[in-house]
Amino acid sequence: MLTPNKKKFNNCLDNFFKRFINTVNADTGELPVTKHETDWPSLCQQGNAFLSEQMIDSIHWQPIQREANNDLSGLEKALDIKLHQDIQALFSRYWSEQIETIFQQGNLTLLFVWNQADMDRLIENQIGHALSKLRNKQTLTFFIACTDSDYIISVENDSGKVVLERPGYPVEKILAPDLTQFIDELEYGRLSS
Repeated sequence: MLTPNKKKFNNCLDNFFKRFINTVNADTGELPVTKHETDWPSLCQQGNAFLSEQMIDSIHWQPIQREANNDLSGLEKALDIKLHQDIQALFSRYWSEQIETIFQQGNLTLLFVWNQADMDRLIENQIGHALSKLRNKQTLTFFIACTDSDYIISVENDSGKVVLERPGYPVEKILAPDLTQFIDELEYGRLSS
């Protein structure tokens, strides 16, 4: 059974993707487009790869909600922890391409998983990040986004707060009290440099 907080975050994530698809469709009249790699398939891919010269090696895609929702159990087992439910939902509720967003006047790339191989790679990278945090006796975090600089956006596992940090260093700033508020404040796109 879903707790009220988990249900609230799931609704937030569902709305985030609906807004994303609606925004792209309003701007282009189509679904989002991404690079097509034949050896990196995903259920997100829609239709066939483009053949036109301007769009070669591209394909339409859309986020696909998943039935299985606990692909991060291997991460929990490897670290002997219980993963915060928002982190679990962020990476296990949908298959999706990464999405370019703006938060508080800064560009960031919100991370998602494209296919099972991508999930395996994410778990390996999260384990490495977590072991570094534990080795340095720092608050345990899991990264959810990259910025245009050497900073990453993470979620504190115990509190669920969204934070700004550099890999290997302590948390520098709290960005939002939870992932729901953080995602609700995101805008789609990129600021020009």
